Amino acid sequence: MTRLREIVPYLALLAGAAFLYERTGAFAAFSRPGQLGPDAWPKAILALLAFVCVFEIARRAWSWRSATVEAKSEAATGEQAQRYPWLLAAGVAITVLYVPAISVLGFFLCTAIYLAAFMWIGRYRSIGVIAACSLIGSLAFVFVFMRIVYVSLPLGMGPFRTLSTGLLAVLGIH
Repeated sequence: MTRLREIVPYLALLAGAAFLYERTGAFAAFSRPGQLGPDAWPKAILALLAFVCVFEIARRAWSWRSATVEAKSEAATGEQAQRYPWLLAAGVAITVLYVPAISVLGFFLCTAIYLAAFMWIGRYRSIGVIAACSLIGSLAFVFVFMRIVYVSLPLGMGPFRTLSTGLLAVLGIH
């Protein structure tokens, strides 16, 4: 019974992904010849979601011990995970602040700051790794969204706009 309870959420997500995947077929009517249609990215994301659900269903159905049994054995040995509600609240707060800040700071800078702050809040303390990951991650997002997906991103205001347009010029994105 425990395994079934662990599998049900993944079955529900899988059913939802299948339903939405079928519904995205209606987007194909708006596609242009020779270009990705508006259905391509939603279908790709839903296919990945379905893959993850099938993987988790299989993993939980055929594992020797369920997650609940493992959690009970950890509790019995005193190895319970610590909880950090203030860190969770801080993560939620920076996520909420990210939305209005992106129009002022621009996508690149705001995303770099967000990624660095999220890693710091998550108790990772290697400044070099945080700086590298947040800058490379932000650059990767800019490249993927603007070069591959063709999504226009906020450039920011004032000097932040200048930074964003300079970065786009360096990346060869116009």
